[in-house]
Amino acid sequence: MMSKYLGDIVWPTILLIAIVIPVFITYEPYILTNTHYTISSSITQTLSNAMKNPISLLSTYLLGDLAPYLYIVIAALFIVHRQRTYKLRNELGLSWIPLFGKLTIPVVIILAVIWFLLSGLLPITILIPQIPSVNMLLLIYTLYPIAVSEEFVFRGFILSRLLPRHDSVSIITSLPAIIISAIYFTAAHVPVYLAVYGLNNLLSVLYTLSYIFIYGVIAGLVFISTRNVIPDIVIHWINDYLSIITVIYLMH
Repeated sequence: MMSKYLGDIVWPTILLIAIVIPVFITYEPYILTNTHYTISSSITQTLSNAMKNPISLLSTYLLGDLAPYLYIVIAALFIVHRQRTYKLRNELGLSWIPLFGKLTIPVVIILAVIWFLLSGLLPITILIPQIPSVNMLLLIYTLYPIAVSEEFVFRGFILSRLLPRHDSVSIITSLPAIIISAIYFTAAHVPVYLAVYGLNNLLSVLYTLSYIFIYGVIAGLVFISTRNVIPDIVIHWINDYLSIITVIYLMH
């Protein structure tokens, strides 16, 4: 019965554990000492410092966020499917199977707009003026490694593996996989937001994580609609860039 609604849960879970443990170790000093970590300041400071050295700047982009995990996933899948490139594309979420036919693109756009309205970014960012030159580096960084690596890992690989192993996949039969992938996506962000808000402000942590979970569900629905990770990458990229720009604007 479960195979009708769920595919492979073992490798996605192993990958999640491999992600969460190092992330927790990275942010543990902030969490245990209640020293608040600021995501936007940390990223902009890292990019500003890296500008002084081309090699440092390149490594910041190539090894940032989940990029190392993406390389491992691609290498593993290439070894397994080296003679079946179509399976490699499928496992990475690079197919194109429009679930709603000609209505698929409008559905994706509607889902994206729903998310930006729910997050509050759509009305807020219209009021924000243009900001300084470091933002070009930030624009690139929020695309790669952040949006590309996270979407390929969580939607392209993890959600693809969680989906039931049969051809007649629908929104209903995909819901368990979408929800689990959203939970995994949220879990990967737990250490970061514990570092941001601290153990003394768990309500803010839960509030933020609830939004991340909602995003994970919407991103999952977008992926199921297309079976292609590119629309999710674009939405994720716009979301993260606008979120950081908003924080920078409000701080100044």
